[in-house]
Amino acid sequence: MVVAALACGLSSCNNGAPKATYAQGDLDTLAYAYGVMFGTQYSNFQDTGIVVPEKVMNLDNFLSGFINAIRRDSAKLEMTPDEAQSFLQAFQMKMRQEMEEKRQAEIKENKTKGADFMAENAKKEGVVVTESGLQIETIKEGTGKQAKDGDKVLVNYKGTLIDGTQFDANDSTEFSVNGVVKGFKEGILSMKEGGKVKLTMPSDLAYGDRGAGQNIPGGSTLQFDVELLKVIPAPAKKK
Repeated sequence: MVVAALACGLSSCNNGAPKATYAQGDLDTLAYAYGVMFGTQYSNFQDTGIVVPEKVMNLDNFLSGFINAIRRDSAKLEMTPDEAQSFLQAFQMKMRQEMEEKRQAEIKENKTKGADFMAENAKKEGVVVTESGLQIETIKEGTGKQAKDGDKVLVNYKGTLIDGTQFDANDSTEFSVNGVVKGFKEGILSMKEGGKVKLTMPSDLAYGDRGAGQNIPGGSTLQFDVELLKVIPAPAKKK
């Protein structure tokens, strides 16, 4: 609550702050130091859009409420603390709803673009569409061992969005085939050592509506260039 109330931009700030005095020595210096620290901390929120994205709040209104509240001058407060808390709760709920509506619209748009992209990609020579909807384009046939469920693999790979934006890449990285998204796992299990493929997968075979971090938006269709270097069989189960 406090963070939300204090996190504001500085565009409306004037130079009418009270002049600092130090008649009480260290106590006055302590008060000023706290003011500098709090002001610096919360002014840093102005560029993050953490409270109201793409908007800047009125700092004069903030200072009016803050100063009258900290001085306990209830006669000058235009709302009680309970009213302020109720407003903040309602506003935060409204913002969460608006953000979720925006997120859902972006997911829908990403899925539509992804479906169009996959429809065109499926027409390319050499692209095989599996029952799950995964598209596999074999660049080079492998001749070695084929991975099974539970095995580990050593691979080179690069992941991109359908607009070509690269979100991940690793060379000679080892992982379990059970530790990756469905489309990647299915693609790996279709390969043999030495093989290279390009995998194109809809969001339900990748990271779904949730996306992944800042680099993979919800509903994204993904492509992976994968080279299978080595299959590391799972340890035999003890009888």
